[in-house]
Amino acid sequence: MKKRFLVMDVEGTIFKATFKLHGVDYKSTLWQPIARELGDAAMDEENEMAQKYEKGEYASYLDWVKATIDMHKRYSLKKKVFDNLIDSAEYNTGVEEFFENLNRNEWIPVLISGGFQNLIRRAENELDIEYGFGACEYYFDDYGYLVSHNIQPCDFEGKIKFLDTLLSDFKMNKKTDWVFVGDGKNDIPIAKAAPKAFGINPHDDLKKVDGLIEIHSFMDLLPYLNEIAHGSSSNIASGEVSHEKKMPQAKDDISKLHKRIADLKKQNRDLKQKINDKAFKDQKRENIKKSEIEVRDIDYKITPKKELSELTKGLKIVFIGLNEHYESFHRLSARNDIKVIPAGNNNFDQNIISNADFLFIYKNCISHSDIYHAFSGSIPAYCFLDEPTNQEVLENAMANVLYRFLYE
Repeated sequence: MKKRFLVMDVEGTIFKATFKLHGVDYKSTLWQPIARELGDAAMDEENEMAQKYEKGEYASYLDWVKATIDMHKRYSLKKKVFDNLIDSAEYNTGVEEFFENLNRNEWIPVLISGGFQNLIRRAENELDIEYGFGACEYYFDDYGYLVSHNIQPCDFEGKIKFLDTLLSDFKMNKKTDWVFVGDGKNDIPIAKAAPKAFGINPHDDLKKVDGLIEIHSFMDLLPYLNEIAHGSSSNIASGEVSHEKKMPQAKDDISKLHKRIADLKKQNRDLKQKINDKAFKDQKRENIKKSEIEVRDIDYKITPKKELSELTKGLKIVFIGLNEHYESFHRLSARNDIKVIPAGNNNFDQNIISNADFLFIYKNCISHSDIYHAFSGSIPAYCFLDEPTNQEVLENAMANVLYRFLYE
């Protein structure tokens, strides 16, 4: 039996898009809600970036994505917030029933989105979808902070390039062997390229695509797909398709079975995530352990072999966690060779830490002892220091530790 691709957008198509910032003319499932969770300043930046993209001030969609990722890092996006947004995303009308009834011998579902791979993974597990491509995937450290990401060009025209690869691998005809379902302006290029395109509650600009068929529920798709699979192309072209259900309603026991399967898939997904998280945490702890320089009691007492100012030349040195009322905070802040980040400051530029050569951390500063959340790449060398009342004693320890780091 001949198979075709059922290619679908994700945010606004599979999942409802429920939130729209003032001044933006489209809703989103995750991008804008993330900004909302990060606060007013983040929402203002999200709005500004959307306007810049509309004006063509970004070289590409990926540059827009990169700017947004940077903003999420600066405002310390937490894994719990991100996961809650993914878990609370609602399927669009008829989605779950549609996938229960979709004939998998005739149609291969494919998700291609300018959104998050993390959200696509949820749909893949719960709706039994094998192929999914997202523009961005987020990774969080064991302290729950965003540390790294993966991006790929699969929005706007990029969606077609990802589809071309699949069509080639499956030896399918680009002119006949797929259909597309989307909702937004970013779906216009692929909708124009599709043999047949559907818009679910589509944006006004998407409605203008020639031949687009507008639907309001995924269940509306079933009769169209049935007609396409069985060759009634003339009716499809005119949009005159019988909406009488071609497939029987699932009985109560079948519905319960599907729900049980979905629950088991979710449990399996959660288990895999826990396994992956543990492996990531173990590796992170190992990397952190290798980067720590031991501070000995004698380091505070003995005269260093070289002056601190001599040792810091050419290095990016950061001291994290001192309270502003400490004498040592003001003395270190007055130096040009050390950047001091006070305790309780969660809005500093994380690149300061990522690009540092060495970190001194006040070990009694609880809010910053978990500084590893700010790393986006390699982990700088670091040590934990006490806060002696004598500033010279503290600087002795700093110089002695730096000397060992550089010369021993």
